[in-house]
Amino acid sequence: MINAIISGEVIKTAVKAIVSLVSEARFHFKEEGLHSRAVDPANVAMVIVDIPRESFDVYTVDEEKTIGVDVNRVNDILKTVKKKELVELKVEDESTLKIKFGSVEYSVALIDPSAIRKEPKIPELELPAKVVLDAGEFKKAIQAADKIADHVVFRTDETGFYIEAKGDIDKIVFHMGEMELIEFNKEKARSMFSIEYLKEFVKIAGSGDILTIHLGDDYPVRLVFDVADGKLKVEYILAPRIEAE
Repeated sequence: MINAIISGEVIKTAVKAIVSLVSEARFHFKEEGLHSRAVDPANVAMVIVDIPRESFDVYTVDEEKTIGVDVNRVNDILKTVKKKELVELKVEDESTLKIKFGSVEYSVALIDPSAIRKEPKIPELELPAKVVLDAGEFKKAIQAADKIADHVVFRTDETGFYIEAKGDIDKIVFHMGEMELIEFNKEKARSMFSIEYLKEFVKIAGSGDILTIHLGDDYPVRLVFDVADGKLKVEYILAPRIEAE
């Protein structure tokens, strides 16, 4: 038996993060909270979602349990939930997830977890550069870059963090120096990434949310979002695009 109550903002954002990559996922209800991770069909990006136990208003899990969820369906259901509205999640048997908010209760059929694509191992990456910034600023930069190119370069040097995009005619450079960044270790790194994925990732972020970027040279990037007033951690790992010589 699982009975969990959580704010609409947290659960909506968590589901939106997963839906950006896959349509089905496993939800692990553990002692310490709810965990989910998945990799997209092209094996280019991974999402890892953690909602700690203390982010729930109520969290009763008789024993650790894994359920298979149609996240597209749940995402649709949660669209009408307001940020501060409470959402109740209930699993009483193997076949149904009950989602209740306001005066509505949905019963959603669960998927056999073994029928969902195997979860990826989280790669161990040595990424020297660490940048911490306002996620809202990063979102603006990605949305602007999306208008002129299909890829961006992230780079760091001692002068700060850069996002650069180059179209046929236009070019955009976003730069934050040490004074504008929350944290920065001044390590040097450079990698190129597809904007298609990044513009999906930033949908969960708003002004005041915190983003930590771990970057290397032609290595995957780790983007760790602290969102919903720190009640939710969403991590994306994105493979680089290899630049043509």
